[in-house]
Amino acid sequence: MLRKLSILFFIVLVVSQAEANYNFAVHTDSHPWAREDAKGAQEEIDTLIKKIENKVNLEAFDPKDIKGLADWVASHTEGGGNTLILTGITPSTIYPTGNAKPDGSLLEEFLDAGNTIFNTGEYTFYTSEGPAETNGQVALGHVVDVPEAHVWMGRGPDAWQAAPVEMTPTQEGKDLIPSLKEYNTSYPFHVEDFEKSPWELEIALAENKDDDLRVDPAVILNEETGGRLGIFVQTYVGDVPHPGVSWGAIMGEFIVNYYLPEVLSVEPTDKLTTTWGKLKSPY
Repeated sequence: MLRKLSILFFIVLVVSQAEANYNFAVHTDSHPWAREDAKGAQEEIDTLIKKIENKVNLEAFDPKDIKGLADWVASHTEGGGNTLILTGITPSTIYPTGNAKPDGSLLEEFLDAGNTIFNTGEYTFYTSEGPAETNGQVALGHVVDVPEAHVWMGRGPDAWQAAPVEMTPTQEGKDLIPSLKEYNTSYPFHVEDFEKSPWELEIALAENKDDDLRVDPAVILNEETGGRLGIFVQTYVGDVPHPGVSWGAIMGEFIVNYYLPEVLSVEPTDKLTTTWGKLKSPY
């Protein structure tokens, strides 16, 4: 009897752990420039959701529901294994505007607990609530505890350039993401920034080696915490990336072809759900 109970407990434990790893949230807010073409931005979000909705427990949050998103992040921080997707805007409810909380933000605690954040659209942890941009690119360094981490075209805090960065798919990118092609990005990771930190390049899906090694799409892994941060086509103007490149398809294919089977090791079940958070006051 004791043996049967032990086996049953083990099965329940394994199932519980697996179910925890199915939890995804996507905040469906995009950069103000992208919102000028609201149809295009929404089509990308729809593409992403369609690719993953039957494979994970997904909760999609309206752009104004930043409190609901914060509640989800807080309730899915402990234990790790959960995934937050940001589509261009990082709400102030998880990382305060003006870098008011450079250490210990809800976003940083989520990442440090061994969870995953995927970002697309603007530079990593960009915030724009109201007419003014806030936080600046230094938010990335605060959240990952790597002050040197920047995502301009060039390396360093003042290395913004007008010309985009041309990205060439790696072999892994070609194998895993059928939609990926050569394209132009604005804000890649500079691998050298992370050399003296716990963060390691887990996978580069496209790269540029002309100057320092720059990658996007790519995922970095914190070997101390197990947290992951992935970027997928971080760009800011309408003609970047090249027309025909879909960040929704690229991120969705990566999640299905690599992230789920190789990292989370999950299989689709009939119990998976997709829900939309209720619309709440944005402030």
